[in-house]
Amino acid sequence: MNKTIEELAAEERKEYFKAWRAANKEKTAEHRRRYWEKKALERLATERGEEHDDTDAGKNNREQ
Repeated sequence: MNKTIEELAAEERKEYFKAWRAANKEKTAEHRRRYWEKKALERLATERGEEHDDTDAGKNNREQ
C-alpha cells in the first residue's frame, strides 16, 4: 500500500469533488447544460463550415 504523494492527492481531489458535486447539484446540472450547449453550437458551426467563436460562450445572466 505504498502510494505516491500524487496518487494520494488524486484520491483526495476525487473525494472532495464528489462531495462538492453532491452538495451542489444545481450548479453541476447548470454546468453540464452549458457544456453540451456549447458542444452543440460548435458542431453546428463545423457542419456549416464556419469558425466557432467561443468568446461569448458560457455567458448568461451573470453580467446583469
